[in-house]
Amino acid sequence: MRVGFIGLGNMGEGMAFNLVTKGFELSVHDKREEPIARLVGEGAKAYHTNEEIGRHSDIVCVAVFDEQQTIETVFANGKDPGVLAGMSPGRILILHPTTTPGVILRIAAAARERHIDVLDAPMTGGAHVAARAGTLTFMVGGDKIVVDRARPVLEAMATSIFHVGPLGAGATAKIINNYLGISHTLAVREALRLAKSSGINEETILHILNTGNVGSNWATHNWQRIKDQEASYTTGRTGMVAMATKDMLLARLLSEEVGAKTPTLLAIVEQGLPDIALTGLTDNGL
Repeated sequence: MRVGFIGLGNMGEGMAFNLVTKGFELSVHDKREEPIARLVGEGAKAYHTNEEIGRHSDIVCVAVFDEQQTIETVFANGKDPGVLAGMSPGRILILHPTTTPGVILRIAAAARERHIDVLDAPMTGGAHVAARAGTLTFMVGGDKIVVDRARPVLEAMATSIFHVGPLGAGATAKIINNYLGISHTLAVREALRLAKSSGINEETILHILNTGNVGSNWATHNWQRIKDQEASYTTGRTGMVAMATKDMLLARLLSEEVGAKTPTLLAIVEQGLPDIALTGLTDNGL
């Protein structure tokens, strides 16, 4: 099976690595030469435009950063006609970025006119480490028949695949997942400030929280891992802040679209996001 992969950043390179090393005929495209060279070294073929990736693939995976980059990848952008323009009827476009369901539905409507199927399949499970290990969790939205056709590709990159519902459902689940993950991180960040100001060191309070469990969460159990990820993030500490900011703004937008009351989310957006912009996600500076 011919698979195209666009977006070889913090997550995408590891995901593409699993595809090319597990027997798929892989084509790749990215703005940066370094990840392309590494994947070509594993047997992938590189193309210069998104349209070319679409033309040479049965399934195309898009793993760019945000909604704007997703739109610029799928549709015409400058001299590049876009991945959709290169794809033939019956092919599958898989969208991995965290976006609002509305963007997924807009792309799917355009793809339907060309008889191309679309899935939204954002991921979680441990950032670039899980992407490289092939142990991601996918939250998939789309028709079950299309999900089943794409399953071999998804299984090459993940150990858990949840078919959440129709198109856009995967995106919704991912926004909720990221909202909680970032909220936990910011709560722990502030708890550690309280501890430090009261004379309790970080190691001691985290040990207490994780032993007693009542005050623990994903972030307390993985605090060192989060700090390490921030320190080694592809686009630096500011990149982690940009990612968290993007995800919380998407959560706010979703809450407005569906009419859910989310006062805690609004407080984090209004007060927490400006704070992490000053000192980083884990309070270790930018």
